[in-house]
Amino acid sequence: MAPSSLAATLLSAAMLAAPGLAMGPAQANDLFAIYPSTETLRQVQLAALDCGRENAAAPCDRARKLADPLMDHPLLAGFCKDALWGVVQIAVTGADNSLKRRDDINAAADRVVSSCRPLSKPVAKKDGAGGPGGPDSSAGGPPGGSGGTRPSGSGFGFGSGDR
Repeated sequence: MAPSSLAATLLSAAMLAAPGLAMGPAQANDLFAIYPSTETLRQVQLAALDCGRENAAAPCDRARKLADPLMDHPLLAGFCKDALWGVVQIAVTGADNSLKRRDDINAAADRVVSSCRPLSKPVAKKDGAGGPGGPDSSAGGPPGGSGGTRPSGSGFGFGSGDR
């Protein structure tokens, strides 16, 4: 076996044995990432609100320092990172503490909490009460059948009409 072929075989065997090694360090750490807590997001919001209220360097620096590391978080969605980027950009001291400045900072702070909220999955009811068309609903049977609240057909113009 040629030396380059042996090295390629050993490298591929190592990648198969330890899949985390095949990824870069950032991707390997993504597997163990935890979604930021609502308390963490709330701290960013409160720090930004303090920056808007006080117009001082310390609270504005704190808001930017809390928001900045979250920009690299692998589990946060793009619109959440946009909201965090807004805090990083707008949480600065101004020459005067105008109402427009405070409103802009407050809006950016509110977007962090509303945009970064973790999405929860719907919980199935244990008592067997399904939603519309579920097991205990009055519209038993296949969709488009009699007894339901929907008209017959699929809604695309080629349903179970009289053609």
